[in-house]
Amino acid sequence: MALRPLLKPTYVVTNGDMSGNITSLPTNIEQISMASYDISWTGVPVGTFQVQVSNSYVPSAAPGNLPNNSGNWTTIPAADFQGNYPVPAGSASNGALDVSITGFTWVRLVYTSTSGTGTLNVVVAGKVS
Repeated sequence: MALRPLLKPTYVVTNGDMSGNITSLPTNIEQISMASYDISWTGVPVGTFQVQVSNSYVPSAAPGNLPNNSGNWTTIPAADFQGNYPVPAGSASNGALDVSITGFTWVRLVYTSTSGTGTLNVVVAGKVS
């Protein structure tokens, strides 16, 4: 049986404060071709989500330290995944993004706050298609 690389569900944002901007932990996707985000929020936040990708990000070898290279991050358009970006519009809700990644090494989710408050939790998972 062939090995099927996967990324088990992992929290990349835990109890994020949506009164300000939030950037998830970067996720290495070298061994997978698809990544998905399970997004949930409480409160009354208003803002937008973006998926960003990078090939130049280099994490620190020591947990908790600053990255060796913070990288160049580029927002990918909604056309690169199934559905649309979820839009927090003043009430608690959830959303999902199913991203078909091509050649990038790193992916992260960014929330940009417009107004309101809330709490954000995001889980990433992935597999080879």
